Amino acid sequence: MTTGTGQVKPADVWREADDAKKFLDQAAIVLASVKRELDDMLRVTTGSHVLDVGCGTGADVRAIARRVGPGGRVVGIDSSEQLIAQATPAGPGAAEVEFLHGEAGSLPFAADTFDAARAERVIEHVPDPAAAVAEMLRVVKPGGQVLITDPDHGLWAPDLTDRDLTRRIMTWWGEHVPNAWVARQLRRLLIEAGAVDVTVKLLPVALTSLAAADALTWVGKAAAAAAAQGIAEETRALGWGEEIQRRDAQGTFLMLGTFVVVSGTKK
Repeated sequence: MTTGTGQVKPADVWREADDAKKFLDQAAIVLASVKRELDDMLRVTTGSHVLDVGCGTGADVRAIARRVGPGGRVVGIDSSEQLIAQATPAGPGAAEVEFLHGEAGSLPFAADTFDAARAERVIEHVPDPAAAVAEMLRVVKPGGQVLITDPDHGLWAPDLTDRDLTRRIMTWWGEHVPNAWVARQLRRLLIEAGAVDVTVKLLPVALTSLAAADALTWVGKAAAAAAAQGIAEETRALGWGEEIQRRDAQGTFLMLGTFVVVSGTKK
């Protein structure tokens, strides 16, 4: 896919590289500790009704269904029909689950339906983040929780020699995500939507292999794309990419990042 100028955007490079289910599965492994923190922060009990926005193939829906038990209900919604088609039930002893195709900015539920709504690595991709956050708050009951987490794509920090080039490429490459800085905006968006008792927690991640970094950012493809688009002189950009590969092969690769977790309550 190209822009009107014939240039390939970072977003298009990233999409072309990605097989959706493989990407989600690898990211889930990398983010296991982040997911445990989210589980601890999600205020649900036996019998709760929960919405997972951007559920993918439903791994989190099934985990929550087992947590709330047969008396509960868990609904997953995703904009990808391909991923929804791969979702499966939670199994015996779990809550009833339902998977729907739909958009975060226009949730097909009445107000005050759920005890809690969550979204993980979703708001960074939606066309209208404010609408998605407001919709999540609308569909939870008074006293219900909205729990959202996204990485801040302006804070990825790889350990590489050329600082100036690293800043330049990482800033450009971060724009492969439609809402690259939305994580730092989530608190404001929840408050503006009407949530109270809004809290913020930062979860650091340390990625020690290129495979782990690619699962979240596809940084391994950034050098060639930057060279092709003239973001940096070709030899210098490709040398930057070669350093990434070399550090990974040596076992010295490191890229730091930050996930922002925001929780709010409906009045």
